Amino acid sequence: MSTNLNSHRHCVDKINLLQSIQKDGFSILEKAIDANQIATCKSLLQSAIQHSNAKGYGMRRLLEEIPMLRQLCCEVPIRNLVEPILGKNAFPVRGIFFDKNPQANWGVSWHQDMTIAVKQRVNISGFWPWSIKDGIHHVQPPIPILERMLTLRIHLDDTLADNAPLQVIPGSHLHGYVKLENIQKLKENAVTCPVYSGGVLVMKPLLVHASQPAKQASHRRVIHIEFAAEELPGGLEWYGS
Repeated sequence: MSTNLNSHRHCVDKINLLQSIQKDGFSILEKAIDANQIATCKSLLQSAIQHSNAKGYGMRRLLEEIPMLRQLCCEVPIRNLVEPILGKNAFPVRGIFFDKNPQANWGVSWHQDMTIAVKQRVNISGFWPWSIKDGIHHVQPPIPILERMLTLRIHLDDTLADNAPLQVIPGSHLHGYVKLENIQKLKENAVTCPVYSGGVLVMKPLLVHASQPAKQASHRRVIHIEFAAEELPGGLEWYGS
């Protein structure tokens, strides 16, 4: 049964943030991004969607389409969330935009984020399988690379009980790849993560998570940015670097 985990809501305390990420794999930071920046992000996304081939409910080439978001990744509010976990050398490697709305109200089953985006395919040991999404090469890397990454989900709208907040299984990021049958056993420990506009859900890619369709569909816009702090081996290059 899902419950709220209010202990994971706090102002940016770098020690508590690091401890939460290490132990549970996620933390929620309310009011991490100010209202003016949120309004600017909404405006830029609206314009980018209108002037690109992106569907209204999502965009994969986010850092490429909206350079301002790459700049945001260099500013203090974001660095305060990333550097305690990955260090000062951390950089964004992929940006994705999601918008659940009345015309696109989908659910996502329990899963881990197992793939990375790269500039071109290079066949090296440990990187498999390969796929192409929106013209971008994606591959599943060795687990240690995913363990050293971090994801920020910046909420542009209130994502509360009726608007499909993310569900997560605390501590599941510590088990490497989690098989489906084991996810079913862990689901009883799931918690929901409601986040207000301007809040950020910080999480490890290997954290098992899911999302239901919204009960009362309205805009549920989320900017998903992944960070790493090291280059890839064998000539592979991060797509968003």
